[in-house]
Amino acid sequence: MSMPLSEHGVTVHFPDNNYFQFGGCNAYNGLGGHGVKEMDICWLDKANNVLWAVELKAFDNPANAKHIKNDLKTIDIVEYWINELYKKTVHTLCMLETNRSNTKSCLVAGISDTTIFKIVHLINVIPGQESYLTFMKDELTVRLKPLLAIFRVDSLAVVPYNTAKGGALVSWIV
Repeated sequence: MSMPLSEHGVTVHFPDNNYFQFGGCNAYNGLGGHGVKEMDICWLDKANNVLWAVELKAFDNPANAKHIKNDLKTIDIVEYWINELYKKTVHTLCMLETNRSNTKSCLVAGISDTTIFKIVHLINVIPGQESYLTFMKDELTVRLKPLLAIFRVDSLAVVPYNTAKGGALVSWIV
């Protein structure tokens, strides 16, 4: 796998090769028939002992005329995506912490009991709908509260891609 990684125009470029994707791992792919979800990419910042689990989503992709937009003004759409982000977060945390399905074979070396977990959902939204992501983040935080404590997740973010890109938050969101 090579960097940078883009999905529907949302791009990350990590400074080293300490990243992995469950989607490219046989152990994860063997779980596919069971509805298991995953975050798009995880990167271990070894210098700071931080594992970043990152989801790349585009509810809007102006570069692709065929892209179907997700209008967050519709409560059903918001609820659907909160549930999807919830499942992706929970399933990723479970795969990081257990090896009963051999998913630890997917990870990069260096993740330990002291590694800090940070979860970021980067979402390219329809212009003017950035504020909906605050509601989604708040709702996810409430739903995930016990699991964030159990797995000792340091932070959970749902961030508009346009706000984060260009190194505005961290250098690897491009």
